[in-house]
Amino acid sequence: MRYDINKLTTEEKIGQLLMYGIDGVKITDHAIELIKTYKVGNIILFARNCQSPKQLYELNQSLQKVAMAELGIPMLISIDQEGGMVTRIFHGATFFPGAMTLSAANSLEDTYKMGELMGSELISLGVNMNLAPVLDVNNNPKNPVIGVRSYSDDPNRVADYGIAFMKGLQKHVIATGKHFPGHGDTYLDSHLALPKVDYPVERLETVELIPFKRAIKEGIHALMSSHIDFPAFTEDGRPTTLSKKCLTGFLREQLGFEGLIVTDGMEMKAVQDHYGTVEASLMAIQAGANLVCICHSEPFQMEAVGRIKHALKTGELSMDTLSERVNRVLKYKENLELMSLEQPYEAVKHIVQNDQTKAFSYQIVRRAATLVKGNKLKLKEHPLFIGVLPKATTQADDTDGLYDIISHIKKELPHVSTYAMPINPSDEDIEKVVNEASRFDQILMTSYNANVYTSQIKLINRLHELGIEVHVIAMRNPYDLFYTDVIKNFVCLYEYTPNSISVLMSYLKGELQFEGRIPVIYEPVHHSN
Repeated sequence: MRYDINKLTTEEKIGQLLMYGIDGVKITDHAIELIKTYKVGNIILFARNCQSPKQLYELNQSLQKVAMAELGIPMLISIDQEGGMVTRIFHGATFFPGAMTLSAANSLEDTYKMGELMGSELISLGVNMNLAPVLDVNNNPKNPVIGVRSYSDDPNRVADYGIAFMKGLQKHVIATGKHFPGHGDTYLDSHLALPKVDYPVERLETVELIPFKRAIKEGIHALMSSHIDFPAFTEDGRPTTLSKKCLTGFLREQLGFEGLIVTDGMEMKAVQDHYGTVEASLMAIQAGANLVCICHSEPFQMEAVGRIKHALKTGELSMDTLSERVNRVLKYKENLELMSLEQPYEAVKHIVQNDQTKAFSYQIVRRAATLVKGNKLKLKEHPLFIGVLPKATTQADDTDGLYDIISHIKKELPHVSTYAMPINPSDEDIEKVVNEASRFDQILMTSYNANVYTSQIKLINRLHELGIEVHVIAMRNPYDLFYTDVIKNFVCLYEYTPNSISVLMSYLKGELQFEGRIPVIYEPVHHSN
């Protein structure tokens, strides 16, 4: 279907560049007003919009019906469905494995297949754009926001796996590589502050840029810009998202990227605190962005439309620039696989709620399980299981407290004693559990991003002093060995999801053969704690 830009009003053109978040699990008055009054042409979904596959399908159908009636152009409906720890659709549909899990399972063919199955599920639900894969190279073990969302600390491995996944996705939906030009080597989370990556171009060419350049060559449809200041590419201390030098000069002109440039969320502190969400939305379009994401705040969403209109009047933004940005969006919409606006959810249920896809996802998580060091567990007579309960470690996560290993152990292995630990145990918590642990002949402990929550390392060191056999199972980032040399038995599962909990239960019961390969290089770091 061709869409003629000349038939669009100025408001409709502006609306095609906006990708807004909405509340609720049904279409709301706010969502209808965004489309009817503000001509918003695209939506970004979050876990708050996803209650069940049927509900999500009907929500997307309602949104597209209003868009087609009002604008005559379908919406891009996007979601952060990376798999693993960044998953928005939990219930009913498949829980897909995350990036590092796929990489540890060590099959490009299966990674492609996983992307294809995810794309097929998404498009069946009416989601036509996925904000994945993550192409960041996680070469900084202290990184608070990427970690297992990356395939590896090796740029070529990230490129290989990211491209395999992207090609699978793009059989059905638009894939979006993120976070250009790389969020892997930061100490700060751009949800909370403005990170800076101060390497010269030569170093960035050998690490950060490799996956992005290869993905561009292989035809990735969209890239998301990071809210990071890269002095090598950006001007005036601006984050990538607001830098014309980076988005237009470097990404478009030098790297030859012809796809869509999508901003990361414009309410993230890296942008909001320094430039203001509304002003930054205009700056992003001026810099080269095609889709501006305002995910949460209704007032910001409305004000941004007004600010862009005003900029056209004052000449801060030319109509030619606006049209260039919009034409790229329309070009992708011409080739979209569109959901039926009439058929009921039952027509796609067999694709979305598919036992074979779920079983395949589980098998990947099982094959990814890695015995990094030491011996396989053989349960003794009096073991103690210490479960560190996860919490969302960044605003990108939605998996807060949803799954609880301890209740599974109580039910399936009643002879194993259990102890629930907070993610960042205090000295008092540590004393308590160490006293408790001294009465047992074996300790099993799950860790969860001990590279960030370092008091877990303190706990591991204290347990080691008891002289009892200790097994550590990392349920997210695989970096715990960096921070202590006392871990003798170490297993990585790379995610804390329903699938990995099932795999852990298999391990505890002695039913797991390890096939995974750790996709990061271990180099112990001397740290100050």
